[in-house]
Amino acid sequence: MSIIMLDRYVEGFNLYLRNKGVVYGALARLAIPRNSPSYEDEVHDGIEIYVDYYVKYRDPVVTEAEQHKFNKLAGTFVYKTLLKHRMMQYRRSQIAPEVSEEASATLTAHEYLASDIVQTNSLVTVLYAHLTPVERQVLILRYYDQLSNVEIMAQLGLSKQRVSAIRKQIAKKYLQVAQQ
Repeated sequence: MSIIMLDRYVEGFNLYLRNKGVVYGALARLAIPRNSPSYEDEVHDGIEIYVDYYVKYRDPVVTEAEQHKFNKLAGTFVYKTLLKHRMMQYRRSQIAPEVSEEASATLTAHEYLASDIVQTNSLVTVLYAHLTPVERQVLILRYYDQLSNVEIMAQLGLSKQRVSAIRKQIAKKYLQVAQQ
């Protein structure tokens, strides 16, 4: 990944930090209560969607008016993408309400398949090299299999707090890699 692309990710994250209300507004539109078990997952997903949208956005986002325009579009995009994710999770829960033992046994297969996907994104490839084995498993299950923290907890036999802490460690390492 080029330096310019890395700079765009950092710029996007910094813009998010100045405009957190965009993501929280999308969550409010989805009527997700703050005490919901999935709220933190949704916030992290919203941040990722916001930053990715910024990286792909072509117009300049320098003036107050440009930031307002971007945030309005990004808010709608975050909302629609999170809504789509929730619909997919609902469908998945209707098909397989519990994590099966077979799914647990295929974790290694998922890691193998996900390693191919990881190689397509050089920033994630660099990040992947800096992660511990457990962090790698969480990364794969969260971002490639799109499992929630609760599903990851069941899959790996970890507490919800531990999964959340691992995701924060991954985010911290991501920012360190992006700034290198």
